[in-house]
Amino acid sequence: MLSYRELTTRLRELGIGPHGRVIAHVYPPALGPVAGGTETVLGGLLASCEILLMPAFTFQTMVTPAAGPPENGLSYGSDPDQNLRAEFYHPNLPPDPAFGEVAQALQKRPGANRSGHPVLSFVGLGADGGLNAQTLENPLAPIGWLAEQDGDVLLFGTNHISNFTLHYAEQLA
Repeated sequence: MLSYRELTTRLRELGIGPHGRVIAHVYPPALGPVAGGTETVLGGLLASCEILLMPAFTFQTMVTPAAGPPENGLSYGSDPDQNLRAEFYHPNLPPDPAFGEVAQALQKRPGANRSGHPVLSFVGLGADGGLNAQTLENPLAPIGWLAEQDGDVLLFGTNHISNFTLHYAEQLA
């Protein structure tokens, strides 16, 4: 069973220390059993990071139009009933389950803030500059801000399939 001490030791071995600046993508089931569960994972991250940023996307707010630009990664008009089920965004809306319980636990921490993008929001501690930079036109601004802070990407129990920061790299390219 993974303990808090082992978790923080592993983070240090990865080069993430108390002044770490990190965007974390965390999938706890892949970590195996963790003593204390989600709170231990989050506590280890917070003890190891001066800045912690996590995706807290809310796909349940997305409305997909009937038509749009070709080759845009969307199936336009494919599920009109989904649009009827869309929720209005508000900062306390839980992140999509794919982004998990650690992002949701971070969102509940005192001092944590969340950006206001209705679909691609981020949650963070010490990351207000990045969270406030996000706009509808620039949803990747928190990632760019973290890059300017010499931040790192932490894939914790996951792989690059979950690594949303790659979209920022695509934008730069």
